[in-house]
Amino acid sequence: MYNLYQSQIRKDIQTQIYNKKYFTEKLFWKEYFWLVHEKKIGPLEIKRLQIMWVELPKDKEYAKKELDKLKEKYLNQKWIIFIQLCFLNEIIRFENCWPRDESFVNNMRQMRLNVRKQIEQDYWLKLAFRENMPQANIVYDITKSDEELMKEMNSGCKERVKKAIKKWIEFGIASPDQYDLFYQRRKEVSGNKWFNIIPKSQYDKLIRYITQNSCWNLFTSHINWDIIAGSICIYDDNRIIYLYWFANRAFNNIWWHHYLKFKIFGYARKNGMTYVDMMWWAPTWFPDHPLNWVSKFKESLWGTKIEQYGSYDLILKPTLYKLSKLYFNTMHK
Repeated sequence: MYNLYQSQIRKDIQTQIYNKKYFTEKLFWKEYFWLVHEKKIGPLEIKRLQIMWVELPKDKEYAKKELDKLKEKYLNQKWIIFIQLCFLNEIIRFENCWPRDESFVNNMRQMRLNVRKQIEQDYWLKLAFRENMPQANIVYDITKSDEELMKEMNSGCKERVKKAIKKWIEFGIASPDQYDLFYQRRKEVSGNKWFNIIPKSQYDKLIRYITQNSCWNLFTSHINWDIIAGSICIYDDNRIIYLYWFANRAFNNIWWHHYLKFKIFGYARKNGMTYVDMMWWAPTWFPDHPLNWVSKFKESLWGTKIEQYGSYDLILKPTLYKLSKLYFNTMHK
């Protein structure tokens, strides 16, 4: 399985752009880079360590011993409250075109609940209260032709793409003088959709970095050169990966975003890519999950959905952990 989270490009973005501290350490036989997250809550400077895309070994006793060693090592280090472990292990993968009858979705939900219960019981870990790595992912095989991809879409998505084509929505790669416009439009949408965006100074640094490394494009759907939907995509290995996107809901009637995704698939194929990774999905049949609205849109394009273990916390200081969780939940209501 593809590993963005331990890739050099993600390490550079996290440390050079977002100014995260990091260190390198071995866990379960492998070397990983870990991030250090710091947050001030009143007089307290709370820290959490985070390791993403780590494989939980099948040998349960070995895994327990390694986690015990990890806890012992950091237990007495000041202000380190917990360690977040984001596991890549798969629960199941399936094609989105599979029938979604009641038994299917209920089985999917129960499988995940069983995995959660088992991990918490076996390793004394707690399901993470902040989801820094998605519990599910979706990948599209873009070696297929436009006709094949169109055929696989659900009927609603197919009609929306056709409608956008008829409306003469334009598709293109943004020029440098449009980068600020993308940021401004995304900021406007974030105010209505209540999602966070990075500060403009970090955005400018990100654009410089990915431009210097020739590993990106900013794709847009536009009318008269005004961006109505856009996606910053980075290239790594043979994949194109969604990093940031927005869509102006004022243009819902012309289905700009379905069209944008469809055109990106074709562009990526022509430029030697074989997969598009959409990132960030809600687990199947968890309707209260905050990413559920995003998942419904992405599932309309079909693709292969991969259900993973997700993120768990190794708690070092229980009282401060509860405080940190309370603060996070209060700030994200």
